[in-house]
Amino acid sequence: MRIIFLLLLNVYILFAFELTLNTGRENKQNFAVLHVQNDLDFTCQKFVTENKIHFECIIPGIVDTPLNNQNFATFDLKFFKETQKIKMVILPKTDARMFDLSQNIYIDKELSNSTSHKSKGFTFVFTDNLIRKRDYDGLNFGINFPYESLPYVGALDLNSNPVVIPQSADINTYLRIKDEYDKANYQQVAIDADNAIKRYAKSIFMSEFILYKLRAENQLYTQDPSFRDRKILEKMIADAKNWTRTFTSDRNFFEVSYIMLRAYIALSKNSDINYMMSILNNQPNNYFSQLAKLDYADYLYSLRERSKAMDIYEDIYLNTKNLNLAARAAMALAKDSILNNNINKAMEYANTILKANPQYFGKDRFRSLDLAKLFDQNKQYGISSNIYQNIFNKMSRVSQKYEEVLKDLALSLSRVGKVNEAKKYINLYLNEYLDDGKYLDEIRKARDELFFAMDDENSTLSHKHYAMLIKEYAQKDENIVNKALDKDMQLYYKEGNFSAILGYKKQIEERKLPNSLKLLQQAAVDLLNSKLKSDNCIEATAIFAQFKSYEIGQKINDKKHMLDCFIRTSKVEEAMDYADKNYNEDPIFFGLKKASMLYDNKQYRQVLKIAKEIAESKILKSDEENFKAYYLQFLSYLKMDDYNKAISVLKILETFPMNFNMVEAYDTLLSYADDHKMQTTILTYAPKAIDYQNLKGINLYSPNLEFIYLDTLAKVNENEKSLAVLTDLLKLKLSDDDRARALYIQSLTYERMKNTQAEKESLQQCLKLKPSNWQNLCRDKNQILK
Repeated sequence: MRIIFLLLLNVYILFAFELTLNTGRENKQNFAVLHVQNDLDFTCQKFVTENKIHFECIIPGIVDTPLNNQNFATFDLKFFKETQKIKMVILPKTDARMFDLSQNIYIDKELSNSTSHKSKGFTFVFTDNLIRKRDYDGLNFGINFPYESLPYVGALDLNSNPVVIPQSADINTYLRIKDEYDKANYQQVAIDADNAIKRYAKSIFMSEFILYKLRAENQLYTQDPSFRDRKILEKMIADAKNWTRTFTSDRNFFEVSYIMLRAYIALSKNSDINYMMSILNNQPNNYFSQLAKLDYADYLYSLRERSKAMDIYEDIYLNTKNLNLAARAAMALAKDSILNNNINKAMEYANTILKANPQYFGKDRFRSLDLAKLFDQNKQYGISSNIYQNIFNKMSRVSQKYEEVLKDLALSLSRVGKVNEAKKYINLYLNEYLDDGKYLDEIRKARDELFFAMDDENSTLSHKHYAMLIKEYAQKDENIVNKALDKDMQLYYKEGNFSAILGYKKQIEERKLPNSLKLLQQAAVDLLNSKLKSDNCIEATAIFAQFKSYEIGQKINDKKHMLDCFIRTSKVEEAMDYADKNYNEDPIFFGLKKASMLYDNKQYRQVLKIAKEIAESKILKSDEENFKAYYLQFLSYLKMDDYNKAISVLKILETFPMNFNMVEAYDTLLSYADDHKMQTTILTYAPKAIDYQNLKGINLYSPNLEFIYLDTLAKVNENEKSLAVLTDLLKLKLSDDDRARALYIQSLTYERMKNTQAEKESLQQCLKLKPSNWQNLCRDKNQILK
């Protein structure tokens, strides 16, 4: 059926000049028709420039009002005021043709090919794929119709040949009714057939008129249980009975009997139903007899006589040679299987139809939709989408269920993951029902959910879209919010933007999303690894603390570095706990670290316990680790005033290659000995430390070592050794205060050696330094020497 939608858009009045635009749609293709008319002749011509056409019209006259250019979907209009005339330019955006209206083909008896381009009216047609005008290279002469005012073709017979009979209109009516029925326009068929019955009482097509009326009414009033009119159904029965009595030998007898059965079923007249079945069963292989059995089975099923109904369905399904009947029986069996929780069997029946006769779903729309919805309810969207697709393929835009089926098709495709197809039908729905759609909320929601299945081609736009969905559905649909949050986190993780994921910690935890929680934890681990790798201990310990409950510290790559970060940032409690947790992974490393922290915390007995265990352990250790274990024992014994044990451990330490840790041990021992007036200890170990420092040229513990040693040397009157130590000490880069002290000690040494001149030189050097307490002593002593 050709359907044209026309809309009058605007009329522009220019003196006696009119523009009228009609737009419409035919065969799914938009078109526009522009009519240009004037009281006086004007010219319009077509021009071709660089393979693009446009039209120019010259309209004589003057207009005072402004002429605004106009933009339309298929063309643009531009106006130019010129002297005593207006030029109108038409710029097509699609295929276009111009028609000269200077001749009236319905009134003029002689028609000719006009080339003047002048007329009181022109029509312009704009549409895609416009059929081009064919040019004939032949004689140009007028066509004369002297005897007919209009071209006319009379009535046609069934073979499309012209016939001339007094009452040919009934033929045209019959053909029109048949055509409308084939297009499923049942309401119009019922009206036209009823009119034909009344108008053409003696027509040879009377049986066809009644038959088509009954067929149309059967489709309208017996298929949908929600729409039943008792009077109409009883009138159908009366008409059917009259037809069977009148046309007893007609080949459509069983079809009319079948329609009568359907009316009886609609009215629930059991005895009449059984009677009609007895008639129809006389021809068991007849199509309508088998179809009647299926309707009768539906009737029995509605009466809860399932066993009898199932026998009929299975008989037809297995034995009929008609694919449509087999498909309908299979649909009934599939529906029963779903209702009895045998979804796999139902899928088997449905797949059989989809493989052997998928077009049937479009022919039996009511039952097909019922079955598709049942599959939807059981989340079998793959099958339901195929059923909806076959139904939709057979529907026209004006079908009653068009919008609903389009919606169901789009939703089922989106749920089965057919992204491109779902997007196609979602967009189709939004294009056709954007302003007044019944299912706009569902479609928009499906469109938004479909975004989750699409590739993130532009990550920036994707993040914005996910944020929009989270905000949009915060109070509407928690499932969409959760999906958007999951997808956003996945995209951030894919980009390596772990900090962004950590920013959603609160939302993810509140919603308890398993996938996002895993990504959150992994992002925290990855970010912590990154901070450790860049030695950013402040941020590393902050991330560790933020995700302490996730135990991310046990999942990182470098646990030893993590412990070092705790120690460096003075997070002692966390460091001690972390060392304990990971002790078994490397008892030597984590044990020594813990012992060092315990030493700093003055828990010397625990230090000794751990250090001894490490020293005595049979686990393979490096020299450095062995040294550290004994070194911590040595320090702890000193702190506990157990000098003898400290010295015994020191002797073990001295068996290791000399290193600065040993110098540090000597320094600690010398400070202890100085505090406890142990001259022998100082005289024994101070030279070892000082000599090693001088050997390496790195004087980390100077001048403390030297001053302790010099003080002791003075007490035992070892002046030469004192001068040697002072000579090396003064070569170092000392503070003015330390240098003044060294020079003052040197002056005292010279004084003991009775070398007054050298004593004075030492004091003079001291006086040249910045003021200090030691310089004051130099000054006092220098005054005495004067």
